[in-house]
Amino acid sequence: MKIRTLYFKVADVKAAADFWAALLDMQPHKDFETWKEFMCGNIRLGLLSADGLGDPVQGSGCVPVFEFDDDALPAYITRAKSLGATVVVDGLEDDNMKSIVFRDPFGHEFELSRFHGA
Repeated sequence: MKIRTLYFKVADVKAAADFWAALLDMQPHKDFETWKEFMCGNIRLGLLSADGLGDPVQGSGCVPVFEFDDDALPAYITRAKSLGATVVVDGLEDDNMKSIVFRDPFGHEFELSRFHGA
């Protein structure tokens, strides 16, 4: 297991990207209308336009993405559900997503993802 990505849900992805680009002194390596992504060592820092997707910012607004080998992932999915996490989006079979977004019992979202590679 590793943390692949941390991302913030933001109302204005361009303004947020401008802030992080200035702070980190780098430009995003992925730059789409609703998603910007910076490489910070071996962890990706992403910005997701919550406003443009009609997805209100809830909890902390920061979503960690945990990445697993295919054989380990089912046990973590089962464990998350047994601990009271609820599925927000099941994109496990979506080749663009390869993950399941959960909300923990305290309102914070996290993703359990198939291994994406480097």
